[in-house]
Amino acid sequence: MEVKVKNRGWVKNAAIIFLAVMLVLTFFSNTFMNHSLAEVATQSVTNGSITAKVRGTGTVESNGSYQVKAGATREIRAVMVKEGQEVNQGDVLFVLGEGPSEELDAATENLRQLQLSYQRTAVNMPSFDYSLDERNIEKAKETLASAQAAENSAKAALEQNANVPEAELKAAQARLDSANQALTDARAELQTRYDAALVLRDQAQARLQELLNNKPEEPEEGSEEDSSYQQQLAAAQAELDAANALLESLDPSVDPTVKAAQAEADAAQEALDAILNRAGPYAESYNQAVEARKAAEDELFTLEYNLNQAKIQNNKTAAAAALELQDMAQQIEKAKKQLAELSGGEDNQVTANVGGIIESIAYTAGSTAPKDEVLCTIQVPDMGYSLSFSVTNEQARRLRVGDSASVTNYYWGSEITATLTNIKTDPKNPQTSKLLTFDLSGDVNAGSELTISVGQKSQNYEIIIPNSAIRTDSNGSYVLTVEAKNSPLGNRYIAQRVDIEVVAADDVNSAVTGDLSYGDFVITTSNKPVQKGDQVRMADGN
Repeated sequence: MEVKVKNRGWVKNAAIIFLAVMLVLTFFSNTFMNHSLAEVATQSVTNGSITAKVRGTGTVESNGSYQVKAGATREIRAVMVKEGQEVNQGDVLFVLGEGPSEELDAATENLRQLQLSYQRTAVNMPSFDYSLDERNIEKAKETLASAQAAENSAKAALEQNANVPEAELKAAQARLDSANQALTDARAELQTRYDAALVLRDQAQARLQELLNNKPEEPEEGSEEDSSYQQQLAAAQAELDAANALLESLDPSVDPTVKAAQAEADAAQEALDAILNRAGPYAESYNQAVEARKAAEDELFTLEYNLNQAKIQNNKTAAAAALELQDMAQQIEKAKKQLAELSGGEDNQVTANVGGIIESIAYTAGSTAPKDEVLCTIQVPDMGYSLSFSVTNEQARRLRVGDSASVTNYYWGSEITATLTNIKTDPKNPQTSKLLTFDLSGDVNAGSELTISVGQKSQNYEIIIPNSAIRTDSNGSYVLTVEAKNSPLGNRYIAQRVDIEVVAADDVNSAVTGDLSYGDFVITTSNKPVQKGDQVRMADGN
């Protein structure tokens, strides 16, 4: 009996201990589990304004460079500069040896022939004097003014003394006035077309002059460069010829609108004359005054038209001669330069025509540089620097040419300023991207890599989250929100994925679209990796 009592006591104690342990585990399991969960920090979704920024990184490029070429086949005796060296206009770059005698003789004869041709052309240069024509036009204007005054006086006398019904006379006169106004308008329209044709002629002439001024230096005959230049020259000449032909075609004697208006004016005048013939001597005086006025108008128009035609023809002649002289003058300057180089002028030195930085040197001392080969390339800072990078179409739509930008990764030297100068389709990604180009000024050098930040005015958005909350994977951008669920042991916090699209961003926050609402909590940081559906614990203060 005593053994049985002892056994029941042992079972009783074990049960009590087991129940106590279970109770402890039940009450403290939530605490133990919380310590094993990822601890996260959160911030709430807000609304407000964001100043959108577009950022990108690119390499600085020089907007222009100058190639120093050999004027003839010459030996390089000494190279006076090195790559990266800054040079000024006139600085010596290379010291050369003497040029071949055959090239020197040919250059001398070429210069002599060009100078002789220039002198002959200059002697035969046409000159024109329009002073007499202009004086005749001024006299014709005075005659017209006097004739108009006489017509007005005769008309007043007719209306006062002629035995003609006033209503009939006024109707006929109104028709004539309307016809004369239509004729004046038609002539004015023709003059406007004539003036427009003059502008076209001047523009065509300017384009031809520009081509002649920028003629390639001695291109090889039949080469692609020479063929392209000749095609452009022919096109410009054809455009000029077409403009001149258009000017010559604007003749009032054949223009249908002017002819129709003239016919109506003549008919109205005849109708009025028929009425005035019943008015005796006053009508005769009025008719004579009208004829005198019309004759004065025709004389003035004829003088002005003839002067314009003469100027057109003379301008064509003078322009052709001027272009020829201009071309010869350029050829002479080139020939002088070539002769000086071949004859050892300027102490056989090649000097810098522009100031800048030596970008590359193609020849070393002792080597021979063939004619027209590039000896070195000079980077010209005065032409400025630029930088380009690609952005999405959506980002580009928020920008405008002329926007100021800042350099965000440059902390030494003087300040660099950047201005957006061009937005164009990115040739690498034409469907989705645009290429932004910025002009740079300040302490900047070609080849350096800079990060540019450019933005627009502030704009209000309904959903704003911190940049630290945004995550990205192969499916796009998303955030993890915290969803609270009640349980017998307290709240449980579950991470949920919400896909988003960033529409604007600054250095701290982003405006997004997605299934988010004001006040939602998004995870910004965590002490462990967190995935969709994970249970997390909130950091103190959240």
